[in-house]
Amino acid sequence: MKKILIPTDFSTANEKAIDAILKLFKHEVCEFYFLHAYTFSVNGLDALELLHADEEWYEKPKQESESKLGKLIERCISLSKVESHNFHAITECSSLVNAVKKHQAHLGVDLVLLTSGGNKKVEKTNDEILNSVRDCPILIIPSNVKLGKRLSLTIASNFKQKLNNEQLDQFRKSLGGLEVEIGILVLEEEHKLSEQIKDNLEAFMLYLSKFQNAHVDLKYAKTNNQLKAYAQSHRNEIMCVVDKKPNFFRKIGLFKSDVILKLKQLNTNTVLTLHQ
Repeated sequence: MKKILIPTDFSTANEKAIDAILKLFKHEVCEFYFLHAYTFSVNGLDALELLHADEEWYEKPKQESESKLGKLIERCISLSKVESHNFHAITECSSLVNAVKKHQAHLGVDLVLLTSGGNKKVEKTNDEILNSVRDCPILIIPSNVKLGKRLSLTIASNFKQKLNNEQLDQFRKSLGGLEVEIGILVLEEEHKLSEQIKDNLEAFMLYLSKFQNAHVDLKYAKTNNQLKAYAQSHRNEIMCVVDKKPNFFRKIGLFKSDVILKLKQLNTNTVLTLHQ
């Protein structure tokens, strides 16, 4: 059984991403947790007005959240029609980033689903979640997603580190009976690979050969423009990027994740982020 956490803002883009994830996991027993985090709007209110605010004022955002989550679950039950799919609602007065981090750890979530293609505020929140949640894969689905019946997944990495395949296994196995074809996009120049990169690449190809009989599609893209061009020509594929273990400077906020920088080149694609 897989546990999937889906933060929602009830937007059309988010609904389309949810539709895609229901289809993607239609062969798997899944517990879907829809999370809506809300805060109180205090613009224009002074301290005295907040002090005298009645219980109804505080309860209204929660009630609206619960009502919308209920309608979302009704829609998903009608759309999914899969007996092995169960849906749960979580509403919380909190920042979305803190709520995702908290419930991912508490529930032992196997996958977090985010929606891309929204406004700058949504993208900023996605970046913060990517920086905060490292215990499970994160799948980012654009509003115009189109995934084929035969799923293709491209691992984009510079292979300077040996890849930890645990989260990739976790995602691949969660797809149940869906056939998955995995390719490799090396983010380095083909004729200038170090011995370490060659060794790590060989080890990963050996790992793929254990469950994938077909020849592994191996491509190279050194520059951001080459990465973007590859992504745009493979819009029906999932691009998979690997986030290396954060160093001290990233932990204190001086540097961003390499994944966040790559996402700017991959905004037309569904992206799976894995963590070292």
